[in-house]
This record gives sequence, structure tokens and C-alpha cells, in this order.
Amino acid sequence: MITRLPTRVLSSPSISRAAVIQYTKTLEAPASRCLRHNQYQRHYSTPPPSSSPETEPRKPITLRSQFTPLPTTQPLPQPKKKRSLRTYIYASFFLLLGVAAGQYTRLIVAPPPLPDSGSKEDRFMVEHLKKKAEKLPIVQSLSTDPNWTSYEAYSSVPEDQRLQRLTTGPLGGARALGGFQRIFYNETSGEVVAVIWIGGAISGWPGVAHGGVMATIMDEVLGRCAIRQFPAKTGVTANLELSYLKPVVTNSFYVARAAPVREGFTERKGWVQGRLESLEGRVCVEGKALFVVPKKFKTREIADQF
Repeated sequence: MITRLPTRVLSSPSISRAAVIQYTKTLEAPASRCLRHNQYQRHYSTPPPSSSPETEPRKPITLRSQFTPLPTTQPLPQPKKKRSLRTYIYASFFLLLGVAAGQYTRLIVAPPPLPDSGSKEDRFMVEHLKKKAEKLPIVQSLSTDPNWTSYEAYSSVPEDQRLQRLTTGPLGGARALGGFQRIFYNETSGEVVAVIWIGGAISGWPGVAHGGVMATIMDEVLGRCAIRQFPAKTGVTANLELSYLKPVVTNSFYVARAAPVREGFTERKGWVQGRLESLEGRVCVEGKALFVVPKKFKTREIADQF
């Protein structure tokens, strides 16, 4: 809006009316020119940046910067969480479990070398196994029972002949079958019980006894039972049948049992049945055998403490 400035009419007679009108037009001319200029002037919602060389030019405003939250006060440092002791306990437990399992596996797969039969170390192991066997419940029970007599296996074999036999020569010593082998015999029933130490040197697989050695043990135990029933006190194996039910673990005590089959048993032949079981009664091998007294050739008499 253009404001008209009030004109003062002079009362002087020397100033005419035409002069007053001309003065008024002179005042209105700049205002009208300013109005026409404002009609084509662009209006901004924000003031344009200053072009003064004294101030630093502003950075261009981007859309991302409009949504960026303004920096507030610096956040307080959060307290560090304390680690629970449960993590260290579990880690230590599984570490010890892994080390124990590794050592056990190493001893089974690659056991340390065992001493030779008859060496000083072997004699020490035999004495240790005997003391350990005397504490077994089955040994204590049969040793105190008057119906059973006992003796150490191969007691009747002379020392100079032991190296020539399989079970007292190559299989002798604590590393095989010589650690402990005690025989119990019942005169009334004819039963034979043998408590045997099975060493680590007779493994077929790591930690598992060889099946052929188990057949040798069963053949001898069944033979002891049969030969005691023959009047000739001698005999040979005619037939041997075995059933392997469970693996036999080495470096352990086992119990072999044998009893004569009374039906069809004569003075020259007879069947005997038996089994090999762990100390807990788990049956590992079952078998039966037929023993005969040869007619065409004479065999030597086998002593009672064989």
C-alpha cells in the first residue's frame, strides 16, 4: 500500500497551486516504481544465503541431513558385564574329559611295551596280580569252601619243559596268561573253575583278546574237566565248538567254568560244556567239546595239578 504523504498548503502567495501538484508527483514516482519492481521479485521461505565475503558459505542441505537426529548429550558409559563362572567351569570340565578320553584311547590303541616273561619287571607284576586276585570275591569264596580244592595252573609241569609249551612259553608271563591262573576242582560234581588273568599282549584288536587264544583257554579248561573223569587220566580233543557272544577285554580277570555232560559219558569218551565269563557274570564265550582216550597209540598220563 502506498501512503500518500500529506502536503502542506503554504499560505504563501508566492507558491502557486501548480507547484504543489508538481511536488506531489515527484514524491509518488519512486513509490510506484518500487511497486512495479516487487511484482516480479521472487519470495523465499528462507532467506537466501549471504554473499558477504566475511561469512563462511553454508553447506548444501541434503534430505538425509534433515532426518539425522541432532546430537544430544554424550551417553553415559555402560558398566561391563561380568562373565559368569559357569562358563569357566564347563570349559574346564570338557577339557579334562577330552584329555582323559584321549589318554584312555592312546593306552588302548598304542599301549606301552610290556615286560618279557621271566624278567624282573614281569615277576613284580605277577606278584602284584596275585595279591590283587586274592581279594576277588570268587577266589575268597572257593578257597574257603571245603568242597573245592585249588592249585596254581601248570604246577605239575617241570620248569625245564615250560618254555616248550604254548601257554607257559610264548603265552607265559603277566603280559599274557601267566599273571594269574588258579584252578578250582569239585570232586563231587566234577566241575572245574579257573580264574585267569588275560594280559594285554594277546590282543586281536586293540583292547580285545584274540579269539584263538580264547579257544586255547576253553580247550584247556574243558580238557581238565574231561580228563579227570577218565580212569586213564589222559585224553585228547576230538571236537570243539565255540560261540563268541561278547568281546573279551584284555588286562582283566575272567572266570572259566566247565562241567561234564553225564549222559553218554564213558571211560573212553565224553562231552564237556563250559563258558568264559567276566567277574560280573557276563558270558563272553560258550562252548562244548568231545574228548576221547586214543586206542591206537598211548598218551602220557596228565597229573592232577595241570
